[in-house]
Amino acid sequence: MKIRIAVSILLILLVSAVTAVGVYVISDVEEKPPVEPQAAPVPVEVAAVAAADFVHRIEALGTIAAVREGPVGAEVSGRIVGIPENIGLGSVVRAGALMARVDSTDFKIAVRKAAAQVASAKARVRKAAVDIERQRKLVRLNREQLRLARAEHERLTKLLKKELVSSQEAERQELAWRRIEEELESARSGERETEALHAIARADLALADVQLEQARETLRDTEIRAPFAGVIASKNVTLGERVAPGQVLFRLADVKTVKLDVRIPAGDIHRLDPRIVAQVRVRGLEEEFTGRVANIGPRADRETRSFPVEIFLSNTSGRKLLPGMFARAVIPVRDYPGAILIPRESVIFEDAEAAVFVADPDSGRAARRAVRIARRFGSRYMIAAGLEPGELLVTAGQRLLVDGVRIRVVTRRDLSS
Repeated sequence: MKIRIAVSILLILLVSAVTAVGVYVISDVEEKPPVEPQAAPVPVEVAAVAAADFVHRIEALGTIAAVREGPVGAEVSGRIVGIPENIGLGSVVRAGALMARVDSTDFKIAVRKAAAQVASAKARVRKAAVDIERQRKLVRLNREQLRLARAEHERLTKLLKKELVSSQEAERQELAWRRIEEELESARSGERETEALHAIARADLALADVQLEQARETLRDTEIRAPFAGVIASKNVTLGERVAPGQVLFRLADVKTVKLDVRIPAGDIHRLDPRIVAQVRVRGLEEEFTGRVANIGPRADRETRSFPVEIFLSNTSGRKLLPGMFARAVIPVRDYPGAILIPRESVIFEDAEAAVFVADPDSGRAARRAVRIARRFGSRYMIAAGLEPGELLVTAGQRLLVDGVRIRVVTRRDLSS
């Protein structure tokens, strides 16, 4: 009995102790608020924003070509009887240099024949001139005789009125006057005829002169000469070959000045000016060449929407630039003083609005900043507003950021390069 009472007392004491501990724990929990765990800082890469003078340059690829290149062909038919030894593929020729000769035998005969026709026409002109002069003298003689005959007729008419001469004598004088008048008219007609013959002879002479000049020109065409100074780009004729008018025998390229044909996007074409100087590098050559924008095409390609542009380069020193070479041109089109350029990947877009994150080194947090983009240049944006020089721009890790989040700078980037 005593044992049961002791056990009951122990159980009551144990329950009381447990209850007291529970009440203490509950009260302690109610008095202290819960502690939330702190988020780890986001690792980021940053770069100091800098303002520097920037030159917008266009890079374009193209092919070197001759400024002037054209065919040299035969003007007459015949057999090639001569090609100078120095005329070959790659040979440099001066303007007017003999490149080939066609057999000229028949053409020389044609010149002699035309010259004989000219001589004959000149003789006819001289004869017609003599005939004109003779007729003119005859006209002057008949005119003088007519004047005398008229004067004599007037004198006899006066004497006839005074009955100092017979009427038969006066009539004979009148007939003589009429006969001389007819002879004068005939002489005048002969003068006009000889003048017409003289005009025909002069026309024949002019035609003969033209035919002689044509024959001489054709004879000159038997010598095929370089129309301009250049390099022989192709040779398509051999000695003894028969050629026809229009057949291309050579191709001649003027490479003292060459051009680089490039294509420029429509967005930059309005910035080009024929006075702009371009730097050109040619594949396979260590030297850099200076050119000048010379011609800008007025129409864009339908497929690429780019405009053709020609850059002229001097090639007088060693003729290093040859048609067909591949080259790259760098063309400066505009200066931007104090420009702020940042990497494209550092900009995020939400609802078509551009923004970046700027790091605050004092608080260790990132702040979201709206920016206004002026232009895009390759892998960079030019910022018109929203950033100031010296601020720390988050260039990597910004996709994980929200405004005011804690950050940890892992690396620093240099934007000047």
